[in-house]
Amino acid sequence: MDSSSTLSYPAAGGCLSLYAGKSSCGAVPRFVVSLTMHVDRQVLEDAANEVIFLFPHLRVRLVKDAGAYAFAPEESRIHVRDGLGGGDVLGSGPDPYLFRISCSFKTVCFDIHSSLLDERGMLAFVKSVIFRYIQLSGYEIDNDGSVRCLKGELPRESADDPFDAMEDIPASRPAWYMDAKAFNIPLPVSDAAGCHVVQMQIPLSRLRSHAREYADVPETFISPIVSHALLQEYGAPMAAGEYVVAAVSVNLRRFFPTLSLKPFSINLSLAYNRKFGDYPFNTILMSQKKFIEAQLKPDALAYNALRTVADYEKISEGKSQDERMRLAADAAARQAKSSTYMLHNAGTVGMPSSMMRYVTEFYPIYVPSVHPFVLSSVIFGNVLVLTAAVKEGCRSAGLCRRIVSLMNENDICAFISDEFDFVPMKYKPL
Repeated sequence: MDSSSTLSYPAAGGCLSLYAGKSSCGAVPRFVVSLTMHVDRQVLEDAANEVIFLFPHLRVRLVKDAGAYAFAPEESRIHVRDGLGGGDVLGSGPDPYLFRISCSFKTVCFDIHSSLLDERGMLAFVKSVIFRYIQLSGYEIDNDGSVRCLKGELPRESADDPFDAMEDIPASRPAWYMDAKAFNIPLPVSDAAGCHVVQMQIPLSRLRSHAREYADVPETFISPIVSHALLQEYGAPMAAGEYVVAAVSVNLRRFFPTLSLKPFSINLSLAYNRKFGDYPFNTILMSQKKFIEAQLKPDALAYNALRTVADYEKISEGKSQDERMRLAADAAARQAKSSTYMLHNAGTVGMPSSMMRYVTEFYPIYVPSVHPFVLSSVIFGNVLVLTAAVKEGCRSAGLCRRIVSLMNENDICAFISDEFDFVPMKYKPL
């Protein structure tokens, strides 16, 4: 069959990261999983090649079709790389895919281009591969329904863009801080692609006082503390009328169920204007909760989603590859200007207890792209794992330690569990 007749096109949620060119240096986040046993690369490769049939829209390579990006079907075998180093280029060598799996000792890394999966989609794919790997390794494990597996008939997942259904939902602009003037962290002079990563852990069982009320929506207490730390670190030149604004990634599947596995996230804005010392911490948390709830109403989510679709349609209407890239770069610049930093939430890692016995770490790393400071969070084993990535060349000494200190000062038990330099996987537009 001629591949041109089976081409698919990026969904609205993944279009920007394909076309944004230089701003796409952070378009390849990583999921890290550590196991109790040393990883057998060949068994892991077999597991990935079985599980990929549950995620058919990943089995594609990037091509050009009349100057536009498209995905062509790909049948080549998935190769697992030895070593966890980043800095390589996706789609090069024997692997035409926009994702890569690598392993070393007891750790497995999944680098996946954000045009294919959002945070929740990555979580589902990673769990499936790890579950199948444990099975093929001969360890005792069963499924409680929380992991996509190969048992029974393969699911017929929709290949539609989930954003298409949003056009029929009544939308209205929330009258909150959607358009607050954001303070922007000065970008480093260096154009290096590396970043410094600090991992923080917050045992949810040890949350005390008012903070316990917000465990289900951790952005409520994460964002004001991070915003205050950034204000202290960078806020000296901040102009009057500016705010530290967090762009919080929200997965729409929670509110608008869909069979599609394509990216389905939007960003909502949380402006920080009630400073510690001026107000009790609980008052700050209550105001943040109101800001979040106002933007999580169906009409507000639809309004926000339609703005994503509008950017996608504008980029798609470009008459040439260069024009599409220029439009994408403009959209990325607007996103960067409208917020100070980014917060991705992958949700809760739900897995069978028999699988949990073999998994010791499970967390994402979202790396800087349009923002020099990016946070990602996931709840694993009743512990909130918060991973910060700061672009190389940015002033970062003591920033995460200040975040942890502020948390502990406000009855949120937190500590730094790891710190390292990281060069993310690269993506080079065709």
